[in-house]
Amino acid sequence: MGEPVTSLRRLLLPCLTLAIVLLPAATPSARAQDSSYIRIPNATAEMEEAKAKARATLPQFWAKLEKPGADEDSFGLKVALPYGGNSTEHIWTKNIERNDGKIFGVINNRPRDVKTVRLGQRIEIGESQISDWMYTRSGKIVGNFTLRPMLSKMPPEDAARYRATLAEP
Repeated sequence: MGEPVTSLRRLLLPCLTLAIVLLPAATPSARAQDSSYIRIPNATAEMEEAKAKARATLPQFWAKLEKPGADEDSFGLKVALPYGGNSTEHIWTKNIERNDGKIFGVINNRPRDVKTVRLGQRIEIGESQISDWMYTRSGKIVGNFTLRPMLSKMPPEDAARYRATLAEP
């Protein structure tokens, strides 16, 4: 499998590490800073709808995490971490575990504004902090609902690359 899997991982890595920051509603309109970090005003209808869909389908994620298919891996949760007065940075976690009613994950992208966690740190995750989920099936991303509203904020070539990795574009 060598090269095709390696190439696919190079494409998926940015999707796994894409971070967003939700800002208070008074913040100016969303603007892309680079394709791995996008600022979006808090409570936009599109993003709220994406997070609601992710939370509503979380039981699907838990079922797959518990019994993944042979071609399913790379399970991750996007977690809302507060900072400052009314701001939240959403960061992907990996190595998800559920033990004794608690959820744990490892920070999978470098926090930009949150100073209370660091890349590679294992944290406990409250279910109310979960803003999205994803895993890969046959190399395509399942879930990652919050990526879709961000596609229109990215440079077209980045958006096309991300769309190509989605199981359901």
